Amino acid sequence: MKGIEDRVFGGAIDKIAGDAAPLRALTGWRRYVRTVSEAVKKVAPEARVYVAGGAAEDRLTIESDIDVLVVLPHKVDLEEATELHAKILGEVERLKMPPYAPVELHIISDRELKEYARKGKVIPADKI
Repeated sequence: MKGIEDRVFGGAIDKIAGDAAPLRALTGWRRYVRTVSEAVKKVAPEARVYVAGGAAEDRLTIESDIDVLVVLPHKVDLEEATELHAKILGEVERLKMPPYAPVELHIISDRELKEYARKGKVIPADKI
């Protein structure tokens, strides 16, 4: 079965710019979130994964990135966030997510998740 982008654009995206085209990269956002979720489960099993921003609110544009929230049950300091970020990216690379995937990781606490939810829509990654 063809994806929505193929039905809407008739494959024109690939013909114009190939797989690295920004629009093509954005149409794969759900796949990227699943890959990040898998990586997070491997390196931080206690963490939960959510999507926020344009992807969660169905308002992606050509300039969007995919905001992925990695939520830990405790306050996260800069050192821990940096270390976890590197581990997740290493696992994501091992899982073969393309390097051009427009994913932005946010390593946050439960409390910070509430702030994100207050500002906009937040969706658990396993519900996309």
